[in-house]
Amino acid sequence: MKQLEGRVAVVTGAASGIGLAIAEALVDEGLRVVMADIDEHQLTGHAARLNEQGADVHAIAVDVRDPDAVARVGRAAVDRFGALHVAVNNAGVVNRGYSWELSLDEWHKVIDINLWGVIHGIRSFVPLILATGEEGHVVNVASMAAVLPLDRLGPYTVAKHGVLGLTDVLRAELAAVGAPVGASVVMPGKIRTAMNPIGTVQASTVAANVLDGIRRDRSYIFTDDHSTSQVEDRLRSILGSRADVRP
Repeated sequence: MKQLEGRVAVVTGAASGIGLAIAEALVDEGLRVVMADIDEHQLTGHAARLNEQGADVHAIAVDVRDPDAVARVGRAAVDRFGALHVAVNNAGVVNRGYSWELSLDEWHKVIDINLWGVIHGIRSFVPLILATGEEGHVVNVASMAAVLPLDRLGPYTVAKHGVLGLTDVLRAELAAVGAPVGASVVMPGKIRTAMNPIGTVQASTVAANVLDGIRRDRSYIFTDDHSTSQVEDRLRSILGSRADVRP
């Protein structure tokens, strides 16, 4: 996108961590932002702070597992700001345990938020972005778990692999219909957030990369070099396993 100032964005999971950092970076660039999160108390506090600092943001509580609630977020952007140009599907949770021991409820919680939340965002936000006829961008926040399986993080890894594939499909579909709308998938590594307090990279680094990705239409946004060699080894292993076996 060549023009960011004055545009309108939605960010889910915006009450803390990466989502909050992205929302702050967007308002610094002059965007008007709808901040959405399930944590209404923390969300409204940050929105009030940003508005006091001169931003133009609107907070709305949402559980991204609810498609109707996500649709209301999109409508709120249009009702309040007149349009929607940028959607950042960021809301996510994580749990840990062996795949065969995690309960179905634990599986559903992670996949319903981390993958279905993105699906609901795409279904709700993309039509609104397309309706403007202007440049737009969709950012889906995944993880290094989208390209590297992580031990005892089965639901999280499954969901983030899905976000990667879904973003690739969305990008191809937008190109096929000639829409001036890009799609990026973000794959952060060891980011210091409430979900990962031992991380070594600040959430602001992710936000800076997201802004650059929107500006330059980066399909894949890696935010650091964590696990680079392991990801490359995995890809080589996959490609090297091909065999021409004939009956």
